[in-house]
Amino acid sequence: MTTSLRDNLVTMTCELVRIPSTLDRPDLLQAVIDYADAKLRDLPRGKVFYETSNNKPSVVYSLRGNKHAKLILNAHLDIVPARGEQFEPEIRDGRIYGRGTQDMKGAGAVLLQLAHDLAQLPEPPDVNFQFVSDEEIGGMHGTNVLLNRGYTGDFFITAEPTDLNICYMHKGAAPIDIVIHGVPAHGSRPWNGRNPIHTLRDGLIALEKRYPTPDEEAFVTTVVPTIIHGGEAGNRIMEDVTLHLDIRRVPEEDAESILAAVKSCFPEHATVTLLGSGVPLNTDPNHPAVQQLAQVVREVGMPAHFYREHFGTDARFYSSKGTPAVCCGPIGAGLHSDEEWVDIDGLVKTYEVFAKLVTHYQ
Repeated sequence: MTTSLRDNLVTMTCELVRIPSTLDRPDLLQAVIDYADAKLRDLPRGKVFYETSNNKPSVVYSLRGNKHAKLILNAHLDIVPARGEQFEPEIRDGRIYGRGTQDMKGAGAVLLQLAHDLAQLPEPPDVNFQFVSDEEIGGMHGTNVLLNRGYTGDFFITAEPTDLNICYMHKGAAPIDIVIHGVPAHGSRPWNGRNPIHTLRDGLIALEKRYPTPDEEAFVTTVVPTIIHGGEAGNRIMEDVTLHLDIRRVPEEDAESILAAVKSCFPEHATVTLLGSGVPLNTDPNHPAVQQLAQVVREVGMPAHFYREHFGTDARFYSSKGTPAVCCGPIGAGLHSDEEWVDIDGLVKTYEVFAKLVTHYQ
């Protein structure tokens, strides 16, 4: 593609990175959505829709002015926290380094540029662009709200960083808290109490037998203890202990069956609470729209591997309602790390993929 395309993608990515749109800064979440809105508002055709829920803003640009479109392209512009210097992008070795470059402000720049270019056409394709601000905490007030407010489509792609491979399935979430009640006593007289740590120990052993921790990558339900709270004094048996489980479930296993299995590992005096149920992504990779995307990816020289992921994305909301939905986006590495980067040539390739794909959605 042209030098100007490459330059535009680099410039917009860097401008987006300089907005530290972390979830603890609602003013900056607003600022990053305002940035997208400003790029879209004055385009020569189409319509901009603005939505908000729980102080989480979103903006939708429809080339044909409708809430429904044949194709939806989605990007989240919120990011996880970082040190201050990570919000000053650095360009080296054909890459842009900085927080959010890979996840997913580089993709956001691609979609903003594509929206601009398609708006210049006399007969633009039937495509809607979504920019949301709460994916990193689950997407309930961003993409989920857009879907529930009527922003529907025949095919949904979130441009999450996949190295231009196609993620058609990922796990859902079923976080659980367990409170184990004990009987307090002086630490020197353990026979006078009931130590909830012992109950916790036995429960964790039973839980590991029910959901063994894989020794290598495996697409199975995983149950991972991540937080333990308890104890008030070093010489007192605690009254209770709380355990948090990070549970990622495969589509074949529902949250209620996991809850029952976890309960069976602990005694009746333990309180086991399902905190929520995040639906998984589950799209047929042989769906014609998905296969068409794969063909376009191959046309730009990438292999378009199909794969399954362990974490969640906003694509799950659409697939749970029967809309084919996948993740496909730029090349990069260092997700949520101090060395996060996106490949500049990969941004151009991502643009080329979507620019070719939209020609099938007239």
